[in-house]
Amino acid sequence: MKKWFMAMTIAVLVSSLFGATASAASLPPAFVSVVLDGKKIWFPDAQAYVDENQRTLVPFRFVAESLGAKVGWEAPSQSVPIERDGQQIRLQIGSNIALVNGQEVALDTQVVTKDGRTFVPLRFVSEVLGAEVEWDGSTSTVTIHTKDISESDTDEWGRLLRKTDLPKNAADYPYILADVPNEMYEMAYPPSRPSESKVSSELYATISEYNKQNVDIWMGHLKTFGALLLNVDYRTIDDTWAQAMFATKMQNSNAELRYIREYVDWVKENQIHIMGYLEPEPSMIFYDGFGADYIRVKFRVQFLSFKHHERLIYDNWFPQEADFEKNVWYEGYADIKMVTNVGGHWGSTLKVSPTASLFFNHTISKVE
Repeated sequence: MKKWFMAMTIAVLVSSLFGATASAASLPPAFVSVVLDGKKIWFPDAQAYVDENQRTLVPFRFVAESLGAKVGWEAPSQSVPIERDGQQIRLQIGSNIALVNGQEVALDTQVVTKDGRTFVPLRFVSEVLGAEVEWDGSTSTVTIHTKDISESDTDEWGRLLRKTDLPKNAADYPYILADVPNEMYEMAYPPSRPSESKVSSELYATISEYNKQNVDIWMGHLKTFGALLLNVDYRTIDDTWAQAMFATKMQNSNAELRYIREYVDWVKENQIHIMGYLEPEPSMIFYDGFGADYIRVKFRVQFLSFKHHERLIYDNWFPQEADFEKNVWYEGYADIKMVTNVGGHWGSTLKVSPTASLFFNHTISKVE
């Protein structure tokens, strides 16, 4: 079994992203990506997150079934039975004691119910079911192995490659991933200066700043930005959220912070409550020739509460005539603008542009 450094790494990550004095009530949880046997898990309606005990919790049924386990729910005892290859686990809501093949085992966190979904500790369930688990703190990613995969079949992030049914513009990318549909690859690029723009295959091949170390930093900025952008609640939002959102942006002045604070006031007035998540794809980067990089993301968002349709998301391109339904999931792809004000070796300084938008170059549709 590979060593597990999740607790320490996540604690450092959460502290660095939001600061030690951040109000937990006003900030979204630290979302975590999960890769199972080389394929990223796209959770349909609930995202893996880090709880107050610095442990990753995941929707139990989706991951358990992905691991080939049988899962159930026993309402009278509020228990979750899980079984695979003779291994039997029983978890109970609110308890830090699990039963493994009839024996009590202490957990370092609890099974919880959140937004109508039951969440279980990922490390514990995966390891008891015989999987190997790795934690990559630089990308907030948990990788689960249930079978051997050759490194030659994956990218630097452990994602499986594919060689068939390629998108029309496959040459624009350094490789094509098995778990990404062609429609994400084939979405049109943002407006650019054609003579100077570059697609990601060119960027990775010719410019040294496009390396895993720098790209991981950019992905971290984007994931934090997405978690804040798509998770606001008028009942808890405050200036801590505004300061955290401001910190994700590349700034030349404090004017942006004033605009963010105005949005916070609007969230309270309009009683806005939304939830969602955003996953950036490191192999999909486009340089527009004007000094900006765009990183393609997949996102999901649900609008739970609002009085008026206006400005539900902190986004200057939010559609004026938007008519989003409440309590419905929407999904799409977008190119998020990243910029820097540092010359020379700028790689690690690339941050989200103040003009970045989910709705500038995007697709979005209702999830049926």
